[in-house]
Amino acid sequence: MINFRKLSVLLIVLLTASGIASAISFNRIIYPIKTKDASGDILVQKQPPARIISIDPAITEILIDLNLKDRIVGLTENCNYPDDAKNIAKVGKDRIDINKVVELKPDLVLVNLEAQKNDMERMRRTMLPPASPEAQPAPIQVFAVDPHSLKDIYNTISVIGTVTNKEHSAYSLLQRMKRRVEWIEAKAKNEKKLKALVLVKKRPLTFAGEGTYLYDLSKIAGFINVAPRGDKYPKMKREEIEKADPDIIITSLDVARDTKNIYNDRNFRKTSAGKNKKVICIDKEIFSRPGPRVTQVLEEMATVAYGWGREIEQIKE
Repeated sequence: MINFRKLSVLLIVLLTASGIASAISFNRIIYPIKTKDASGDILVQKQPPARIISIDPAITEILIDLNLKDRIVGLTENCNYPDDAKNIAKVGKDRIDINKVVELKPDLVLVNLEAQKNDMERMRRTMLPPASPEAQPAPIQVFAVDPHSLKDIYNTISVIGTVTNKEHSAYSLLQRMKRRVEWIEAKAKNEKKLKALVLVKKRPLTFAGEGTYLYDLSKIAGFINVAPRGDKYPKMKREEIEKADPDIIITSLDVARDTKNIYNDRNFRKTSAGKNKKVICIDKEIFSRPGPRVTQVLEEMATVAYGWGREIEQIKE
């Protein structure tokens, strides 16, 4: 005789287990989908993109971290990392060759809104030839992102995961990044607070302010960022810098030749950072690219400032 009570319990257990499995795995994207980009334009996709062009080095790094190398058909000459990017066809450097873009027949072009706005508008006015005799010419599908803060970078990775049908990979990448950030943030709380300035340009003297990922990273590293508020990239005069008296100055090897070039500079010589020769110079490419490697910028800020050694390797991937 069938025990319906036990059968009901068994069904509940099986359904619950199935529900847990579904919650852990990501749902497949159902096409067509519509996604708004940073310019306010709506991207309509009938299927996942098979031919992608990236016009920005940070976007390229995101795509390759999402295991999309085989779908990238075009990059700029500035997209030089990782090594996998070097052998992909190039569509220009500081200005995009629209004819080359058309020749590569992309079904998605990803751009940085602030850096490539003009190229974005040119491409959106350009028609691709029809894929078949029955099809009609269609404009190039362009999707813009606009990362400034660390939160923006996280959102950019997430939305690129959506428009490339790589949501699960994007989620995994974000979890890895956030673990590294949280580890450093927790450890830095035990260190002495240092006043800091993040120098992004020498002429005129320009610093990373609120709303930028470099400002966010300096705060996460435990520093008190003394850049003036109210502007993403505030400018400061020597007198203002000396009054703020930073304990440490962070910059890139694009802005300065080396640390000596900063602490001997008359604009910083009289600050605590200048007197104590407390300057961090970071590789220009990871410093200036709002992508996955910003965690390396954060690690370098903290390890150099606090003298951390092998313990940084404890961060779990």
